[in-house]
Amino acid sequence: MHVINSPDVPSAHAIREQLRAGTEIHVNGHVTHHHHKDFSVELLSGPHIVLHVNFRFEHDHIVAMNTCTNGSWGPEIRHHNPLKHHDKFHLKIHIHDGYYHITVNGEHLADFPHRIPYQSVQAIGLKGAVHVDEISFTGFDFGVDWNSQHDFGHSGYGAYGTETYVAPVFQETHSYNAYF
Repeated sequence: MHVINSPDVPSAHAIREQLRAGTEIHVNGHVTHHHHKDFSVELLSGPHIVLHVNFRFEHDHIVAMNTCTNGSWGPEIRHHNPLKHHDKFHLKIHIHDGYYHITVNGEHLADFPHRIPYQSVQAIGLKGAVHVDEISFTGFDFGVDWNSQHDFGHSGYGAYGTETYVAPVFQETHSYNAYF
């Protein structure tokens, strides 16, 4: 298992190995109440948002899920938001061959079908009114040192969630380049 403790928000963190069926991503934290009324956890591939899980509180009180390819959003899938401001949460994204199985605090939230191959995911992004205690990854081979400073082409994610964000540039030798 690999763990990232107390990551900044907004931030993006490289996933050092390719996702496969059976891998899981866990995000533990609590909802804060700032001028932003929502928060998002996203799986990223280059400039694309492979999976967008957006917890909304202000008007709809829903969880919106979507994919964004080349700046174009697909059809949004909405579910009831089980969280309230200041709630602690455990979000689990379990990768299956045809879909992501998503739970919140041990309760099934949704299954979201793959719109972009899950093998292209390169990073996880966090943004909005949330404090994250830890992100953990299970089910990977951990064949590379996830704590190393080697870039793997993910450096562009350093400014994720800010106006200065520029999508990373990937090299041909990267084992799982951006989908497009």
